[in-house]
Amino acid sequence: MADYDELTLNLAGVRELFEPPPFDPFAAEARFGSGFDRLMDDLKPKALIRPVRATITLPADQIEDGLEHRLRAALKRYCEHKIEQNRRELSSLRWKGLKALQNGLIFLAICLLLSTALEGAEFLPQFLRRFLSEGVIIVGWVSLWHPVEVLLYEWWPPSRENRLYERIQHMDIVLKARG
Repeated sequence: MADYDELTLNLAGVRELFEPPPFDPFAAEARFGSGFDRLMDDLKPKALIRPVRATITLPADQIEDGLEHRLRAALKRYCEHKIEQNRRELSSLRWKGLKALQNGLIFLAICLLLSTALEGAEFLPQFLRRFLSEGVIIVGWVSLWHPVEVLLYEWWPPSRENRLYERIQHMDIVLKARG
């Protein structure tokens, strides 16, 4: 068993690493998305414990001195940009979640007060008082579902993506000539 995750990326040209090729469903090797997107797709199901090695195959006439270094630098810059985007998104999610929690707690407090008022409404039959009182409490608790979802779960995808970008930043790159 290898001590790294091996990924292979066949590209028609260097630019295909970041730009998707023209879509041709009739091509023998139809490519969907950029090489970078394919790297991300290959890494997503992995545990992200072992280092990554990517073998990038290119037409022989496109491999030149220093290309490996330029590819590594371009990947690093691109990943840094995407990590920063995700950090801003995470910050926005935290603010959104805390604001929603604040509003949800205020609404829950209003619902609890209304429930207490409904319990004391002697002009309503007992069944109706209890039904309305319990219903208002349930509505109050339901108002907290969204803030809890934002604060507990919505941060996972951008955080996971950042770990993927960090893996790609530090992966070994091996260039191979094709054809």
